[in-house]
This record gives sequence, structure tokens and C-alpha cells, in this order.
Amino acid sequence: MEILKIYENDGHSKEFEAKVLACEAADGGRYAVVLDKTSFFPEGGGQAADTGVLGGAKVLDVKEKDGIPVHFTDSPLEVGAEVHGEIDYATRFRRMQNHSGEHIVSGIVNRLYGYNNVGFHMGEDDITIDFDGVLDRAQLCEVERLANEAVVANRKILVSYPDPETLATLEYRSKKALEGRVRIVEIEGFDRCACCAPHLAMTGEVGIIKILDFIHYKGGVRVHLLCGFDALEDYHRRYEATKAVSELLSVPQSDVVGGVEALQVECGRLRGELGELKRRLMDFRAAEVKECEGNICIFENVEANLARYLVNACVDKCGGVCGVFSGDDDAGYKYIIAARRPGLRSAAKEINTALGGRGGGSDEMIQGSITATAERIIEYFEGFTL
Repeated sequence: MEILKIYENDGHSKEFEAKVLACEAADGGRYAVVLDKTSFFPEGGGQAADTGVLGGAKVLDVKEKDGIPVHFTDSPLEVGAEVHGEIDYATRFRRMQNHSGEHIVSGIVNRLYGYNNVGFHMGEDDITIDFDGVLDRAQLCEVERLANEAVVANRKILVSYPDPETLATLEYRSKKALEGRVRIVEIEGFDRCACCAPHLAMTGEVGIIKILDFIHYKGGVRVHLLCGFDALEDYHRRYEATKAVSELLSVPQSDVVGGVEALQVECGRLRGELGELKRRLMDFRAAEVKECEGNICIFENVEANLARYLVNACVDKCGGVCGVFSGDDDAGYKYIIAARRPGLRSAAKEINTALGGRGGGSDEMIQGSITATAERIIEYFEGFTL
């Protein structure tokens, strides 16, 4: 069955008329529709499928099966009927901006460094390209500059289907060995690549190419980028974030880095002061604890380092063990227990069993968590001996 795939030669095709060749029930309450011609691009080549409307039905997805685009709709269409199709062109155009931009970048990287594009994904937040060689930031900045020069040059983006003899002599990029009819997308002077997806007609339509970030990945590099209107929206988001930070720090937008660095220094100083004040507070708390021959239980909601500081300050005030418990009866308690006589490590199992806890440590100090109430903890340690 020969289906006219309008998107292959005209990425800008928004609407079309077609005949319904088949319509069958599919999974999820959908219907699988085959047309004699279509502008709906099926998922493939790292690009998602088009959506839109077809004869009053919503097109939810499009997949290619044995070379035939199958449209999955939310309602059935009559076989033999002539229907009007309309794709979500705004989304299609943005995807073409990103995909054509990706071809420009991949072509430049291949020409400059000989690296191949071995992975491409067009996600919701950005697009990624995986290259089989390592690039640094300076190299990627140069690639970005050259890519935007290609945009400004407004070169043609051409689609062709070379015969086998011509194809055998043609230099082009491809991530896999291809059989049958091969579709070549060529950006004059910058790239030639086998690709099934719709593309723009001119590089000027890409608008802008912005490399956002990169990471080393599987011996090569994964590049994150955005093009066109998606890049513009990303700039707006970053601008608003920078503007908000500059207002919060009361510094110019051009100096937000310096403002954050100064804030980090100030926060470090304040953390040091706060830590010292907390330790002094623990000294006051320790001074309130009375000496005794038995065990000491202190209930104080503090972080682990202060609980350890407090227990060390109080352990010499008792003849048994000293424990600091942080928490409440509902959520349970974190504990640190210390002793000056041996045997605490072996007693940990007994303590945990009696109080519904878990933990351990050394003969001098154990720590963990328990589920018992404060009343039960006090009652237990009133009769506990090491």
C-alpha cells in the first residue's frame, strides 16, 4: 500500500484532505486510522509524533507500521470518507526548529572534530545529542557560534531520495545502516544526514541555537540545547529567575553571582555564630542537670552533634549511663547514650529490645532510635544498671 507522506517533502504542511482507507478499534478506547495521504508525522528519529484533528476526531498519536503511518484517534472515522486533517502546527514548527538546529550542530561537530551523533532525544525540557567524543566548553562555544552563523546565512534545507548508485558515492551522516529508500536532509554547506523527520525550508527559520549544558557520557559527551521559540522561552525563564534573585539580593542583574557569593560568606559566618550559641546553650542545659548515682535521661530536641555534645557534658554527673533523647512520643526518639564504665555496647541489644529500638556503638557510647514514649523511657532507666 503506497501512502503519500506529505511531511516528507513539506514540513510546513498544516492542513490536508485525505481518504480513510481503514479504521479499526485499538487499545485504550482508541481507533487506528489509515489514510491515503497524511501530514501527520509518526514518532521516529528521536522526534515525537504530531497530534491534531482528523475529520472531527482528535489525533492522539501516530506510529508507523510496515512503512504505513497509523493515526490513533479518540473516535472512529468512516472507511471511504473524505476527511480534513489539521496538525498542531505550532508544536510541529518548534520541533522542526529544534531538529533542524540539531542537524546544524551535529554537522559542525562532525566536520570540525570527526565525532558522530550516536544518540538524539527531543524531550519536554530540552533536546540532547550524544557524541562519541569529548568536547570541552570552549569547543562547544565555538560550535554554537558557527551554528548561529549558519542560521544567519539562511541556507536552504533540501530533501532528496538518491538512487542506490548516487547514494553509494554520497557522504552523509547516519546512526545506523539503512536499507531501501533513503531520505537525505541536506543543509547547504553545513550538513548532510539521513533522516525521516520533517524539517524547515531555510536555516533562518531556526531563529537561534543555544547550547545549554553538557556532561561527559559513555566515553563521549551529551549536549543539551534548545532552538528557536523554545530557546526564547528558556531565556525568558532564566531572565525572570535572575531578576528575582537580583531583587532579593538588592544587586544588579549583572552581579548576581557576586551577590550570591557574598551571601554564602555571610551565611557561613552566621552558621559559625549559631553553632557557638547552640553549644553555649547546651552548656547552660548541662549545668541544670543534677549529679546522681543512677542514670540520667535528658529530653532535648537538638541535632545529633549537639546531642553528643550534651551527653558528653553530663555523663560524668551520673554513676550509670546518661542519655539524650530527641523527638516526641508520636514520631519516636533518636538517642545517644554514654557511660564511663564498660558494658554499654553489649547492653545496647537489651535497651533496644525493651524500648522498641535499633542502634549500637561502642562501650563508651551508643546511638539509634526507639519507639517508646518518654514515660516508658524514664521508667526503664530508673531500673537499668550497667
